[in-house]
Parts: sequence; C-alpha cells; structure tokens
Amino acid sequence: MSKPLSAVDCIGPAFTQTKQQLFAPFRWGRWARLALVCLLTGEFAGGGGGGPSGNFNFPVSHGKGGKHLLAIPNIDWGKILPWLPWILVGVVLLFLLILLWVYVASVFRFVLFDSVLYDRCELKGSWARWEPCGRSYFYWCLAFSVICWIVSSLLIGVPLLLAWRAGLFHHPGEHLLALILGGAALLFILIAFFILCAIAALFAKDFCVPIMAMEKLGVLDAWRRLLPMLAAEKMAFAGYVLMKIVLAIGCAIIFGIITFLTLIILLIPLGIAGVILFFGGKAIGLTLNVATISILVVLGGIVLAGILYLIALISTPPMVFFQSYVLHFMGSRYPALGTVVFPPAPETPPPANLGPPPIIEPSIG
Repeated sequence: MSKPLSAVDCIGPAFTQTKQQLFAPFRWGRWARLALVCLLTGEFAGGGGGGPSGNFNFPVSHGKGGKHLLAIPNIDWGKILPWLPWILVGVVLLFLLILLWVYVASVFRFVLFDSVLYDRCELKGSWARWEPCGRSYFYWCLAFSVICWIVSSLLIGVPLLLAWRAGLFHHPGEHLLALILGGAALLFILIAFFILCAIAALFAKDFCVPIMAMEKLGVLDAWRRLLPMLAAEKMAFAGYVLMKIVLAIGCAIIFGIITFLTLIILLIPLGIAGVILFFGGKAIGLTLNVATISILVVLGGIVLAGILYLIALISTPPMVFFQSYVLHFMGSRYPALGTVVFPPAPETPPPANLGPPPIIEPSIG
C-alpha cells in the first residue's frame, strides 16, 4: 500500500470482500461453519437488541396512615432449602460454563481471523494451531476484566466511603448541593473509565489479534507492537473507533430487525409445541421432580442452542464484514498483514531475448 487507508476508505473494500467470500459463489457448508465460529466467538450478540425497557413499578401496599410501603414477599424457606444444593451446583456450573466459553471464544477469535484473511474456514486442526495464541488472549481477557472490576469498585466505593465519613449521608438535606455535584462528577468519571475500558478491549480484539496471529506472539508483545502505531496515528485510530460505532449501530438496526422477524416466525410453532407438551404431560400425570426438571432443562438447552445458531447464521455477514474491515485498516499499516490483504500485482515478464532475426538468403531462380 502506498499510504494507510482511513476508516472511511476501508468500508468499500470490506463490502467487496464480504460479498466475494459469502456470495460469489454461495457456499452453504462454508456459511454453516462460519456461523459456528460466529456462535463460539459471541459475534452473534454484537448486533442484537437491548434489554427490556420501560418503567418498572415495584408493587406497593398501603400501610398505616396511608403511607406507601414496598411489598416484601413472604419467602417460604422450608420449600427452598431442599433445593439449595442444586441451586448452588447450578450457579457453579454456570460460572464454569461461562469461563469455558470465554476460553473457546478466545481461540476461535483467531480461527475467525484466519478464515476471513485466507477465504477459508477450516475447523479441523484449527484448535491445535491457534490454541497457544488463544490461551494468551484468554489470560489477558481475564486479567483485564479483574482489573476493570477492581478499579470500578474503587472508583465507586472510595468516594462513597469518604462521603459517609464526612457525614454527608447523615443529614443529606443539609449537603444536597455537595451530593449532587459529587454524584455527577462520579458519574462522568465512571463513564470515562468504561469508555477507556471498551476502547482497550476493542483494540486488543481488532489489532492485537492480527499481530499475534501473523507473528505467533503473546498478547503483551502484540501490545508492544501496537502502541507505537497508536502513538503515530492517533487521529486515524480515533476515526476508526467512531466509524466502528456508526457501522455497528447500522448493522444492529438492520440485522436486529431481520433477527426479530425471524424469531417471531419461529416462536409460533415452538409456542404451540410447548402448549401441547404442557397439557400432554399434565394429562398423563407428570409432576415436577428431579427427572422431569432435568428433561425440561435438556430440551430447553437444545431449543436455545438451535435458536442461537439460527441467530449466528443471520449474523454471519456482519461478522465477516467487520473482520474484513479490520484487515483492510490494519493491513495498510502493518506490513506483515498487508502483504496478504494487498498482494502485489504480478509483474509482466519481459519478452524473451530471442536474439537478432535470422538472415534470409534470397533464392536464385
């Protein structure tokens, strides 16, 4: 490349590469494998919708004197205690499954990079090839998450402790201005901190992963390669972050609508099957016990896995596009990657030196 591409310049080549890899020609087997990569890396969640919105009202009851009191439900601990060991086991298993998924996602992050870079998706043998890089990236993700959690806890806890020791919470009405100003300042500090954490995680995912993959380095060595690039082109990388946000919002709207409509169509037969299963089980006298709950959990897990895989199939094009977008932006700045993303045009060989033309003797008739 003669000069690095801007964040805007990378959009067109990324669209072209996505179209070529997914639709020219369309290959269902490759799409299905990429959807599995999308599911394992968690990229299918990037363009999804938000959580429930709207106002949530706590149930209230009228106490004596017409005062509104929060209605605290009566909990029958006698019925809960027998299930408490199972609940604890479920919580531990859920934590271990999340940890395992993060580890698998860290390895398949490199499988995704390799698949889009070389226009292939070879799952067989990919784990052994990319597991060392994925393990390093996994350790970084864990350490980074712990550091972010500790720092955010300190940012929240220390000011609250200082305010409490200063007596601001004993008579809040007398310190209303200090509490408002302090709360607003703390809110802006937390927002700035979370933005910095998100940018650091984005740079590690988008830029450190290619360096690790191309040079087989650990994540810390990849950061050492990346930091001089960031220092040399601050505005270019800032533009990348802003453009990535804009593109992510656009993809979330488009593919969120497609996913929502697809799920609505799919949930109708699933709902009918659930009603039939419920009344059928009730008719034959099934009750909730360990066996029936286990069966329901397994069936629910199968249905959930199928739904998530369907969402991953829908989310495959934006996943390939964003990975291609990274490749073009980073490849124009990182020669080891650029030689693959922007292969040099084949040189036209010079004409062979055949020597002087033969001298043709005139014939004598």
